Parts: sequence; C-alpha cells; structure tokens
Amino acid sequence: MIKPLDSVEKTISLIAGVSNTPENDVRERLRAEVREIGTYSYNCLKSQGIPLYETSEQLDALWRDSDAFLYEITVWNTCDAKHRMRSFVASRLNRYGFEKADVFCFGDGLGFDSTWLAMQGHHVQYYEPSLPSQQFAQKMFEENCVEVRKLDTLDDIARHSLDAIVCLDVLEHIPQPQTVVKQFHEWLKPEGLLFVHAPFWCIHWTRPTHLKENRHLSGDLHVMYHEQGFIEVDSSVFWDPILVQKKDSPSPLRKSPGAGFRIRTGQLLLTIGRWGNHIHNAVARRVARAPKSWLDALK
Repeated sequence: MIKPLDSVEKTISLIAGVSNTPENDVRERLRAEVREIGTYSYNCLKSQGIPLYETSEQLDALWRDSDAFLYEITVWNTCDAKHRMRSFVASRLNRYGFEKADVFCFGDGLGFDSTWLAMQGHHVQYYEPSLPSQQFAQKMFEENCVEVRKLDTLDDIARHSLDAIVCLDVLEHIPQPQTVVKQFHEWLKPEGLLFVHAPFWCIHWTRPTHLKENRHLSGDLHVMYHEQGFIEVDSSVFWDPILVQKKDSPSPLRKSPGAGFRIRTGQLLLTIGRWGNHIHNAVARRVARAPKSWLDALK
C-alpha cells in the first residue's frame, strides 16, 4: 500500500497531527468508519444541522475547514475497489502511449491518486479545496518521496496543457457537474484523456454530501460527455472509472476488446440507479471494506 496506509499506527499519527485530535479518538473514528464508511461525515453534518444531499454555504465551509472527511477517504483508499481504479488509470495511460504524462488530479482529497501516478513516473498536479486534506497530502508526498505540484488555484492551469485529467469520486458532490467536464475539455491537449468515477446514483445516509440534484445523470453519456466534447473509449463494468477522449482528437483511440460491452453494460446498470439504488448501495457497501489486516490492527 501507499504510505502511510502500510501502517495503521502511522496513519493514525498522521491524521492526529493534521487534525489536532488525540490518537485514541482517531482510532475510534477509524473503527466506526471501517464498520460503515461515511459514518463520521454523516455525524458531522447532523450535529451541525447541515441538510443532507444538498449544496449549501455550510457544507462548503465544512469541506474547506473540517477534518470530517479524513476518515472515510482514508478507509476508502485501503479498499481493493479503489486500488483497481488506480490500476485502470495507470494501465490505460500506458496502453495508449502516455508515458510520463502531464496529469491533473482534480479534487484528490488526501492525495493518494496523485501519489500513485507520480510513483508511476507521471508529472502530476494536485488540487483539493479542503485545507486538512491538503496538509495530509503534503505529508504523504514527502513520505513517499514523490514530486507533486500542489495548485492553490485552478487559474494556474493553462488551456490545452494536460495529457490527462483524473477525477474520481468528486463530481457527485458538485452542482451541474457537466460544466466542470466542459472546463476539463479546455484544459486538455487535443488528444487528451479524462478518467471519471462519479456514482451519481449513490444517495444514502453514508454518502450525505452526494447531491440528489445530480442523480438523473447516473449512466448519462450525452449530457455529461458528448455535449462537452468527449467520446467514450473504455470503462470498467460500473464505470469505476470511465475513460473518455476529446472528440476532435487528431489521434483518436481505438477501443480495446470488450470496451464497448463494458461501457454499454455500465450505462444500463447505472441508469437503473436513477430510480432504484438498493442493490447498487448494497454492492457499494460490500466493496468499501478495509482489508483484514487493517481490521485486526484497529482492534
């Protein structure tokens, strides 16, 4: 695992230092998070009277200043499902000849995706509005001896300057996420790639910051990507993630064997999630499990 996740004690120490929280409290919160990921962020929203599944100034302030999301992001990044997402991104960059690519990780939280891609030899830029998450990420970049450029503002990104953008588990939190995808189009080079995982269907008490207003976009290709200038290239079955490329690319990519089937199957499954997501939520909760070594160490 990426450091500090290779050691529960180191992880606890880092979270405690970033959040000024006693280590025993950090351990208890991580235990609760392992039992049901999203528990601590839900409790924070409820205790402060912040409406669930809606955007608000209170929620924006919580994102920016609170340590509420350190715990669920930490546990999520120990899960095999998250490792598979990163492996998908790295393998497709290699498959399509993007070696030492200029990659931007948008909303990368604690910086795990940025660290992983930097370890693969890519030139990585990181952006995250949460101040505690930024502090955690900086410590992690140093711990893993990787060079990642941390952006303080999105104005630092030049038009047509990026080979790839990685946006995992972010857009479901943002009003009108298709406008962000349109901005991605502006930042990418003509042959640029965009990797996205956005579970718009996932409206559940453990995901209180997912916006209900975005649920209709689950499984959507047209509004989210086609209208913003992208065409789908590949995906995993549940679009975790999906890979799209600029439509007007001078070097259009050929779909790998089975890519069309995975994309269409994912579209069907995710579209169903607009109206009924009980099975989707059950599967998501099952895959969002920390490894046994973490469970044992926390005990």
